[in-house]
Amino acid sequence: MFGVIRSIPRGAKRIQLTAKQGHNYYKGTGSGAMGRHTKNGGYKVDWNKVRTFVVPDLEGFSLSPYVSRKTTPVPKN
Repeated sequence: MFGVIRSIPRGAKRIQLTAKQGHNYYKGTGSGAMGRHTKNGGYKVDWNKVRTFVVPDLEGFSLSPYVSRKTTPVPKN
């Protein structure tokens, strides 16, 4: 029994890696820093790092996102 357990490699787990597992591992949220902390405990936003999304002009666009063309329109009250 112990020979089988010893032969399994240490990293052979097939579960999600969390911050409580692994040495010096920080998963994070993927959000990234948009500024820096000040010495007085505040936060200074660097507006060059803030994400901006460019949306095209949708005036007169007939479709909604993720809606099939075969769906019947809902009557507006």
